[in-house]
Amino acid sequence: MGTIKMTWETYHTKGIKQKYVYRYVTIEKLIDFLETNSLFLSRLDKFEDNLENIEPYDINELKVRTQTLSKPEEANPEISETIWTQIIQNNKAELRAIQAKLTKQQKHRFVSCWILNDTESFAMWDIYGKAGFAIRFERKYFQKLIKDSISLQTEPTSKIDLVVAGIVQYQNFDKMLFKEQESSLKYSAFRKHQAFNHESEYRIIGFMKEILEIPGLKYKLPDINELEFELIANPRLDRFQFQKYSGIVSKYSEKHKLKESELKIWLDFRNTNY
Repeated sequence: MGTIKMTWETYHTKGIKQKYVYRYVTIEKLIDFLETNSLFLSRLDKFEDNLENIEPYDINELKVRTQTLSKPEEANPEISETIWTQIIQNNKAELRAIQAKLTKQQKHRFVSCWILNDTESFAMWDIYGKAGFAIRFERKYFQKLIKDSISLQTEPTSKIDLVVAGIVQYQNFDKMLFKEQESSLKYSAFRKHQAFNHESEYRIIGFMKEILEIPGLKYKLPDINELEFELIANPRLDRFQFQKYSGIVSKYSEKHKLKESELKIWLDFRNTNY
C-alpha cells in the first residue's frame, strides 16, 4: 500500500455545544456498518437536495433567470418578440450551464451526514419508522477517530485529497442577492438552504480531484470492538421486536449491545402498569 496523501481539516467545529453526533439508519445500513466497520461516504450528486455545493453567485443567477423562462403576460410592448425569444434562450442556456457545473462539482465530493444533538430526535425516528436505529458517538471522540483513521484507507477511498469535518451553514437563499460576499463559505459543500436547519447537520466530507463513477466510498475505521459508540433502538419497537434485533446486532459485535431508546418511557407512560 502506497503512502496516503490525504490531509485533514475541521470547519466551524470549535463552537459546537452538542455532545453527540447521531446517524439514523435502517437495519440494512446498520448491519453494513457493523460488518465492514466503515462509514459510507455518498457522492454528493446522489443526495436528494439538488443544490448541494451551490455557490452564492449561482444561487442569484438561478433566482433571477428562472423568473423569465417564458414571455410575461404583461410584457413591455416596446420589446420585440425576437428579443424576448433571445432573452429566454439565454436564460435557459445559463441555467443549463449552472446545472452542468454544479453536477460536476458534486461528483468530486463524498459525504457522511450526522445529526448534532444532546438527545435523540422524535422527528428523525419518525422518518425511519419502526425499522430505524441510531448510531451515537461522542462528537469529539468521533472527530478524532475520523482523523486517526486516515492511515487505514485503501483504494479508492485513499484517493481522497482532503477530508474535512464540520457543521453545515444554513442560509436564506432568497436574501443572498444582496449578501453574496457575506454568504461566501470556504467549502460550499457545507452550505444548505435554511429550510433544512432543523437537521443541525454535522458532516464528514472527502474532497477528491478525480471523478469516480461510483455512488460512494467506504471510509475504514478500526475493528468494531475497539470503537466507542452506542446503538439505540427505535422507541416504537415492542419487546418482541427489540429482542429480535438485539439478537441480530449481537452477531456482529460482542461489545455493543442494542440499547432501548431514552424516549421510550415518554411514549409508553400512559399504558405502562407500575
